[in-house]
This record gives sequence, structure tokens and C-alpha cells, in this order.
Amino acid sequence: MRITHKNIFFAFLFIACNNPYKNKANSLQSDAPKPKLIETIKVNKLPAELNEISGITFINDSIVASIQDEDGMLYYYNINQNKIEKKQPFGEPNDYEDLVRVGKDMYVMSSKGTIYQIKNFASEKPVVTPFKTPLKGKNNIEGLAYDEKNNRLLLAAKDYGLDKDETTKEIYSVDLKTMQFQPAPTYVINTGEIKKYFKGDTLEESSKKFLKALGNENMNKVFRSSALTINPATQEVYVLSSINNLIAVLSPKGKIKRLLEFPKKDFQQPEGIAFSPNGKLYISNEARGGIPNIIEVKDAE
Repeated sequence: MRITHKNIFFAFLFIACNNPYKNKANSLQSDAPKPKLIETIKVNKLPAELNEISGITFINDSIVASIQDEDGMLYYYNINQNKIEKKQPFGEPNDYEDLVRVGKDMYVMSSKGTIYQIKNFASEKPVVTPFKTPLKGKNNIEGLAYDEKNNRLLLAAKDYGLDKDETTKEIYSVDLKTMQFQPAPTYVINTGEIKKYFKGDTLEESSKKFLKALGNENMNKVFRSSALTINPATQEVYVLSSINNLIAVLSPKGKIKRLLEFPKKDFQQPEGIAFSPNGKLYISNEARGGIPNIIEVKDAE
């Protein structure tokens, strides 16, 4: 049978409505941690030119620098005036996934594991230097963040780490002083820990049965790191998964402290996450049939 969106909707509805546990108290529900819902503060709609926005970083409280897939261009967007103020080419077309500002320099990450340093990005003649890492396209690197405290870049693998472990998600680091890649992962997210947040939720249990029926029983396919950032106030690491609209918040030592969820409305395909200098949290979304945006959200602590 050909699987269509209509088939999926009615199959999910059937499973949910015929769940034998829906009227029973679940003793596990009170003990298991639960995901927390973040609150939308403001939706900044973007022009169609940024339909494929894939990463964001702040220049100041008003200006957001962004990139988009397959386009070697920096876009400087004013979120207060809702307009692109400047466009700056930096490279040939490629699968660019994330970027981060470090002082006067900008770093852009490709999915194939190459980091592009844009030295003195605001100058008239910035110098672009590529740095290759052992990570490849099969690892699918989509997240890049700046760890100021340790003077390093963090790189998140969407698919598999170097050890190809299907039960974990790895975050690696590059020392900014030497630009040396550290082969041992800095953080390791055990997807089983994420699964615990849904334990005892009867609707979610039905959802997981449905996903398993479609072949997605592997949690590695349910949580896929799409972007990451660090909260400058707490040093917590925020790892965004576009699949299932989740954020795993890690302590500075790598322990999952909480799991955040956000509604599908307006968050049609979250691909970027960043804190502004004044401590506000923003998530960017590709158009995916709608309108691209950058959304200010409130963390649910």
C-alpha cells in the first residue's frame, strides 16, 4: 500500500483512539521526567530570499548573521527593522549548515566537516581559510557553537559520530588556538536518556509504536542534532533536533538537564539556534512550504 499523509494521519488516529491504556493510571508517568514546552515571544518573518536559512549567530542585539543551504553568502538581517541590511559572499556553493561569530571572526560549518574561517569578516577584505576535520558527509555535521570559556568550537553530528554508535549523538570540539580537532567527543548524548522523557505517556507510546511500524524504531533517527548553542549565562549546551521539534539542554559536563518541545505552528523546520548578546533565545526556521522566520522564544526552566 502506498503510504500517504492521509494514510499516516488516520493510522495514527486509530492507534491513539484504540490505546488500551488511555483510561488507566500509569504509575511510571509521575516518576519519569517530562519534556517542557517553550513559549513563543515574537515571530520575525523573513523574505523569500532566506527560504533555506540554515544557521544564525548574532552580531549585536539587532543584527543576525545567517547562511542558507548551497549558498556561500552571509546575510545580515535586522530583526528590529525586518530587513536584510547586507549580503556578503564568502565562498562557492556548498552545503553550509551553521555559523558562529567569535569576536572579529566568523566560522561557517559545512555538512562534510569542513570549517571555513572568515577572518575579520567586517573588513573590506576578509580572509577565508578552510580547515578540514576527520568528519565527513556521512557524519552530516549540522551544528556549530562557540564555547568561549574553553576557547573552542563545538561540532554536532546529525547522523553518526566517528565510532558509528547508533545509540548516541556525539559533539566534537576544535581548539581555536591551534585549530586542532579533538577526536574524542566532548559531549555524548545517549538517546536512551531522551526516550525516558516519553516513558509513561500513553499517546507517545502509541506514537512510538506507529513510528516503529514505519521502520523508525531507532532513536538515532528520532533525535538528530540540527544546531547547537551555549547559554552564556549558565554555560548550558542547547542541542536542537529539527526532527520532532526538540531541544536537549545539557549541563556544562554533558548531562541532560531537561528536554524542551515547541509546537509545530511557525516551527515548520527549525535549523538554527542562538542567544543574542542580551540573553534572548532565538530559533530560525526554513520555509518548507510556509514563510521562513526567526522566532524569539522563552526557555521553560
